[in-house]
Amino acid sequence: MKILHNLQSSLKATLLALTLGLISMQAHALLLTPSTPGMIGANLGPANCEVGCVYDAFGLTNDGTLALLYKSEQVEDAPGGIGNDSGSFASSYQTTFSNTADDPADALIAYLSGPSISCPECYLAIKDGNMDPSYYFYNLEDWNGTDDLDLQGFWPGNGAISHVSIWGRDDGGPPPQETPEPGMLLLLAAGLAGLGLARRRRI
Repeated sequence: MKILHNLQSSLKATLLALTLGLISMQAHALLLTPSTPGMIGANLGPANCEVGCVYDAFGLTNDGTLALLYKSEQVEDAPGGIGNDSGSFASSYQTTFSNTADDPADALIAYLSGPSISCPECYLAIKDGNMDPSYYFYNLEDWNGTDDLDLQGFWPGNGAISHVSIWGRDDGGPPPQETPEPGMLLLLAAGLAGLGLARRRRI
């Protein structure tokens, strides 16, 4: 009976730890607006100036090591406001443009699955092009790569977000690590619970 009690206690502790892990993995959001501290507005005209303007905005030496990690372009009449994604992490993220989908003042960059962007040296560019400022830039050094980036209130009523992009250092290091998915953790927890019940029946 003591073995059974210890097994049950161990199983409960494991399930609790997995549950807490799942809760902590739930997506949080980093809210960014034009007035967010650290946001840099610049009037750089209608043409796209990336990646050069990212170096300039943050006073970085243009050494050619910033690479496009993720970009999403607003597409007119796109179902649900889903953007057109590109960049080396295009399959890991999805951007939804809203307020409105065809003239968006808001955008939500959400992590889906797979490899996640690893900062601290990452930079976000938010582009309109026809307004002043035509760009906003933000240093994503505190972003964990999986929290949503919630962009709100950019050029409301006058202009719209045309695209968002994330730039980071291409240092030739190892590929980004796979982030465990909540579904896999739930499957592991269910397996452990089943193992405990089978063992209990045997005892």
